[in-house]
Amino acid sequence: MRTQIIWALAAFLVLAACERQFPTTPGAVSTEFYPVIQTTNAWTIPAAPASGAVVTLELVFNSYSPIRTINLLQVTNRTVSGTVMRDTVVSATFMYQAAYSAIKGGDTLLMNYTVRPVPRPAGTTAVTQQLIGEIVNQNGLLKRRASGTFTSPAM
Repeated sequence: MRTQIIWALAAFLVLAACERQFPTTPGAVSTEFYPVIQTTNAWTIPAAPASGAVVTLELVFNSYSPIRTINLLQVTNRTVSGTVMRDTVVSATFMYQAAYSAIKGGDTLLMNYTVRPVPRPAGTTAVTQQLIGEIVNQNGLLKRRASGTFTSPAM
């Protein structure tokens, strides 16, 4: 019995020492929300797609703040003499249109990407690409989702 009382007293002292910390001023509500991208669907791209092949990626997302734009970024990694150089370009831009799916629990956007050949400067040993879906809110907050890497066709 004495041991239980000691443990109860110790638990009480630990809890009494805790002070609740608010991330912002109590009572203030922030309107700054990041979009949420669902990753339940696979973003599969063939390891070495042919030039001109169309890859369709499904982006499922939720946002409590208004969406400014949705971008599809193309990241190209070139290895030249052991040094990796990375280029990122906006491949496509989509304006937000409401397309809520009750089954998926979010807005759904199908993004089509046409595989293009990539120039290979002298000394290039490897060229890989990656696609990134990006959602940007009106407040400037953004989230990204990336595909796996794939080998792009040579020019």
